[in-house]
Amino acid sequence: MELAIDRLTKQYKNKLAVDRFSINLKPGVYGLLGSNGAGKTTLMRMICDIQKPTSGQIKYNGKDIKQLGENYRTVLGYLPQDFGYYPDFTAYDFLMYIAALKGISKEKAEIRANELLQIVNLENERKQKIKTFSGGMKQRLGIAQAMLNNPKILILDEPTAGLDPKERVKFRNLISSFSQDKIVILSTHIVSDIEFIADRIIVMKKGNKILEGTPEELLKSLNGKVWKCTVYDKKEVAKLNSIYYIINIHQENNYTELRIVSDKQPYLHAVNVEPNLEDLYLAYFQENEK
Repeated sequence: MELAIDRLTKQYKNKLAVDRFSINLKPGVYGLLGSNGAGKTTLMRMICDIQKPTSGQIKYNGKDIKQLGENYRTVLGYLPQDFGYYPDFTAYDFLMYIAALKGISKEKAEIRANELLQIVNLENERKQKIKTFSGGMKQRLGIAQAMLNNPKILILDEPTAGLDPKERVKFRNLISSFSQDKIVILSTHIVSDIEFIADRIIVMKKGNKILEGTPEELLKSLNGKVWKCTVYDKKEVAKLNSIYYIINIHQENNYTELRIVSDKQPYLHAVNVEPNLEDLYLAYFQENEK
């Protein structure tokens, strides 16, 4: 199974939302990382065949998705950023309604809806109206509706936005459990959402793919470049801040702890620390925004 994206471009009048984006995707979890406005949602909507590209092509198993039409949509599961639901529907009725829209027979839909409500831990709330649900419960129902047709390609746009840390962990574990033998694309600007579950990471900026690789491959570029130091003089902190790219400043009563990205030792007592994806994101991405 392969999803091949070739020079995909989307132009809105004067704005280039996605610029000649190319990648070949095979089964696995892909973390799509980038700030708001980087082009992530536009890219995902084109992959889902909701938006037409200005130019470029998407092929599923060697065939253009335009020619595959309905056959392509049957292999797709999509959780959009603004997941629309009907507040007066119960969780079960909502899944049955979405299943009917997807052309799933009533018998199959009943089995699948009950199975998914159990998997997303909403079995006890199956007859509860969605308007009574918390943000986390709605998102879990969202992933259930995306999984109704047991898709080969699962597209999740900012799926953990608005969730508390505990719900985010639950959601990540849920995605991991669903990801076997599927192409899963998870878009986010929250680095920790993909740090533990993504097989490969794609970083987008201003419609372009600027980085792609496994977490290990991407972090290699920062080896020996992330430093931690304790500074007791506030003037020294200001001086370091003007010279180096500081990832984090942690203030205590009489000292400041700094996390700095630099090719050389930035301060006499600075020690090397292991880089993480947030260092990479902030150093490579935010620094270039200046």
